[in-house]
Amino acid sequence: MRPKSVFGRLYLLFGICIAVIYICMIAVFLKYAQMQREQEIDRLESGIGQSVSLLEQQLETIYGLEQTLVTDSRIKTLAYEEISFYDRSQLRMSLVGHLKSLKSMNQMVEDIWLLFPKQETCLSASGGYRRMDYTALNREDAVRASMLTLSEGQVCMELLYPLTFSTEEEYLPDYGVRIILSEDWLEHFLGLLGGGESAEYFYVLEHMGGQYLPGREDQTEALYQAWRAAWEKAGAEERFSGTLRCGGLRCLSVSRQLPQYGITVTVCSDMGRIDQMTGKTLLFMGVLLLFIGGLFFFVLLRTNVAVNRPLQEVVGAFGEVQKGNLDIRIFHEPQDEFGYIYASFNRMVERIVTLIENVKEQGRLLQNAELMQLQSQINPHFLYNSFYLIRIMAKNESYEQIIPFVTSLAKYYRFLNKETEQNIPLLREAEHMENYIEIQQMRFGDKITVDRGELPQEASDFKVPKLILQPVVENAYNYGVKNMLEGGKIRIRYELDGKWLLIEIGDNGSGGSDEMLRVMRENIADYKGRSAGHALSNIDRRLKLAFGEECGIFLMKSGMGGLTVRLKMDTTVQLSS
Repeated sequence: MRPKSVFGRLYLLFGICIAVIYICMIAVFLKYAQMQREQEIDRLESGIGQSVSLLEQQLETIYGLEQTLVTDSRIKTLAYEEISFYDRSQLRMSLVGHLKSLKSMNQMVEDIWLLFPKQETCLSASGGYRRMDYTALNREDAVRASMLTLSEGQVCMELLYPLTFSTEEEYLPDYGVRIILSEDWLEHFLGLLGGGESAEYFYVLEHMGGQYLPGREDQTEALYQAWRAAWEKAGAEERFSGTLRCGGLRCLSVSRQLPQYGITVTVCSDMGRIDQMTGKTLLFMGVLLLFIGGLFFFVLLRTNVAVNRPLQEVVGAFGEVQKGNLDIRIFHEPQDEFGYIYASFNRMVERIVTLIENVKEQGRLLQNAELMQLQSQINPHFLYNSFYLIRIMAKNESYEQIIPFVTSLAKYYRFLNKETEQNIPLLREAEHMENYIEIQQMRFGDKITVDRGELPQEASDFKVPKLILQPVVENAYNYGVKNMLEGGKIRIRYELDGKWLLIEIGDNGSGGSDEMLRVMRENIADYKGRSAGHALSNIDRRLKLAFGEECGIFLMKSGMGGLTVRLKMDTTVQLSS
């Protein structure tokens, strides 16, 4: 039976009011956001228009400077007339001084070159006279001599004589003028565009295959790609403005072309500033909501007694659940919405109890799965060394050593392959470690001595995770005493301290420094593939999963001057096989 409605009439009134609120909010917000966007575009267009006009004037000055230099009689004399060596030297010095003067008067000029391709020489304001093999600039799709191009990462303009511009491959001019623009001036000019700190600027050389000159931020490449896609979609016009999406951000973009010079100036402004402005609109909407809230006040007064009391009871019940009281139940006699809510609350609490039990069970299953995964990561690391040692024994005809070595090696791999239980008695784990030590001692001989402590009888049958001792001893060999020419020591000790079983494996190697201990502890706490920390991190995690967070691996300086690894286990925890 459908419950009787307490809020039927209120729904209608609230629905009408909420509809009015949302319609007003949406209309005001959209109108204001559109207005802010248009104002931002107007601001950017005004700024870039003035800046591009200034840039055009500067480039006209540079192009005029090229034309003036091309017609200089001194340059023609050097290119065409046969004069004495002294007169040619004086003429070159005069031209270099003139170039330096022109460069000093123009901040936008980085350098000025006078090129004499047929003579394989060059005059420059910064380098003076020198020999140089002429290489034509890569103009690609340029159709005017005034168009800017790139030469070894530098922006330049080049005017050749007698032909001011040519795309023929075999064309070799008599002489030419190449002006390299200052990179600092180009960057300074971008800063004059007025987009603010949240803006990004860059140049685009369209005739150079759309190559762009980076702006001031690392995201210029992504902005350029987004701008180019929007610009081409809009018809690749000389004047462009639109909205871009780049890396999850919205940007307003405005660009202007200078066709005569083959360059496009683009500014992209983050719309975050506009979004901040719309916050003021939201404040206005909040005031509007307060006004409309007054309309609800009268209705809320009339319904307070009928609604507030049962609602508070529901809230109180939820508070008890948050405190962990899952035995609480609430009841409501009238067959209305609150009766339905109360019944749903009771069903929800019962469902939570069921879910908690399920989560506990899943946690146990996940722990077992993680244990198996961690153990599967441990593999023997000395197989190749063992085969190499057998080869040396056979080569030296030490056949009496090969038999016990191969026997120990077979026991080692039999344990890894045949021991299928995840948790085994400590005695069997210790025997596997002893077998590994025998293999290594055949390899190192008297260079390394191993002091084996006695395993307490009462701890022999205590179940531990498989492969927790041998990898630690392996680390002692490989990272502690392996490179010692003599006197290497490894010591193994067992201790029962109340409910704790402590196993210490120490050496006198070089791993006991404060810095080494700090690095290894970090590796164990946050393993990221470090070779020496892999086994220790693996064992630490398995011991914590098996015996609790108080257990695991602990590192310290050994009394012998090296590193001691302590394994701590709780003997009150009984592991299954």
